[in-house]
Amino acid sequence: MVFFEDVDGNWHVGALASLLDLIGTITTFWYADCVSAVVDFNSSYYSTVKIQEHVEIESRVMADKGKLMHVVVQVRKKGNGEVIAVGNLWMASNKLTIAQNMEGDPLKKSLAWLHGVLQGKIGHGIETRVLQGLQVIHAERGFMQFGFIVPNVVSDVDGNWHVGALASLLDLVGAITTFSYANCVSTVADFNASYYSTVKIQLKNLLFNHGCEHVEIESRVMADKGKLIHVVVQVRKKGNGEVIAVGNLWMASNNLTIAQMSNL
Repeated sequence: MVFFEDVDGNWHVGALASLLDLIGTITTFWYADCVSAVVDFNSSYYSTVKIQEHVEIESRVMADKGKLMHVVVQVRKKGNGEVIAVGNLWMASNKLTIAQNMEGDPLKKSLAWLHGVLQGKIGHGIETRVLQGLQVIHAERGFMQFGFIVPNVVSDVDGNWHVGALASLLDLVGAITTFSYANCVSTVADFNASYYSTVKIQLKNLLFNHGCEHVEIESRVMADKGKLIHVVVQVRKKGNGEVIAVGNLWMASNNLTIAQMSNL
């Protein structure tokens, strides 16, 4: 996919970091049978990979210290075994199953999921940083609006909102909106992001909470085709309404609830 590719045609380090984080989280869940939060995540990159290149991924729980677990995820080139990246994650268990974390109606469950991610209690440590400061303005079944002050942690080398961080936001907001509508776990079958303008992050003014870029996010279920649901997420500058990015997601339902998934 294009959004995994950097300007040189290599695997984007942001996308690779997200993979390390997600694989580590899944491995921990299979081992501990409970939700865990990332308390420390360190990734090391040793070589680059061109898009369409085959790789092998190995994830292993290396240590169990009770409430803390150490997971190592290695990515290697298929064939010669050259190491591409290694992720070291320390995961803290909250001793709750996914079902216990997600009680209530679909809208409440989707908002609880988002809150858990923002607090670093559910999901990926990277997404917690990417969504730092996200505020829910309005929420109903299949439709959500958010306010967001773009934080300095998602700045690229030119001081703009990093497109990888923006893509992660579109993906997560779309998934949460879908869950509020369908009340079941869905996976992304197709994700296309279009970028129309940049957002400058005023790093020097962050201490005074002024000069930062405010944006508005709207996510809506546009079509329900049974097992496929189409969601559109729009990000606009607050004030002039200029479009920054639009994410189009087709989500495939597996017809399982969060509670059912936790029992598999």
